[in-house]
Amino acid sequence: MEGNPEPFYPLLDLFPGSQIIGFEVDEDLCNQMNAKAKAGVRYYPNALGERNERRDFYITNHPMCCSLYEPNQALISLYNNFEVAYLKRKGVIDTVSMDYFARENGISETDFIKIDIQGAELDVFKGGIEALKSVLALVCEVEFISHYVGQPLFGDVCTFLDQHQLMFHKFLGLAGRALKPIVINNDPNLPSQHIWSDAVFIRHIQAIQNLGAQQLLKLSVLAAVYGSPDLSYYCLAHHDMKNGTTLAPDFVENATR
Repeated sequence: MEGNPEPFYPLLDLFPGSQIIGFEVDEDLCNQMNAKAKAGVRYYPNALGERNERRDFYITNHPMCCSLYEPNQALISLYNNFEVAYLKRKGVIDTVSMDYFARENGISETDFIKIDIQGAELDVFKGGIEALKSVLALVCEVEFISHYVGQPLFGDVCTFLDQHQLMFHKFLGLAGRALKPIVINNDPNLPSQHIWSDAVFIRHIQAIQNLGAQQLLKLSVLAAVYGSPDLSYYCLAHHDMKNGTTLAPDFVENATR
């Protein structure tokens, strides 16, 4: 995270009193991250899942590919440069649901979620029904083919979130690989097969008019952070109609300078 900071960290300065809560299952690393964290940021050594239970945990060659789901090695071994995701060993881990964690830590509302846990994202959402009720936007890694055995795919995640008033907005790029032995443009990571992406979901566009003033401002800022100025304007326009402000035209004026 230090080498590739997320774009939402500066939002702490825009919304005083806000918090960023993160999770790192390696307790030693979690402590190191907390020692370096700025005010308003805290990390917990918990693994989120659908419920409070003990799960198999699949440890891969690179920690970023570890998952609650087993790597589908028969499939991914067909593609270039996927050795990082090969299974190294299997362990166990205790998971907690997002709603349980929120209750235990006095978190009443969640505005935004960024999640990338290698195929288990839908499990976390199923264990976070209450938390999702206040979410304005989320960024979620999704897969289009079964990178992990039995994992939910993009369509499953999209359908579930849509049922909870969070609609698909856009992809933040597309990633994948080419089939062995062909390497395209001398780049083993250049895809012909799209395998995963980060997907942005937002509060359903037809429900945005029902948001409060602070929620509209938050969603407008999140939209700007993730490159959707039209959505920012849309939120500000609704804020203006409700509160007699002129934020939307001011936004356009500043954007065109």
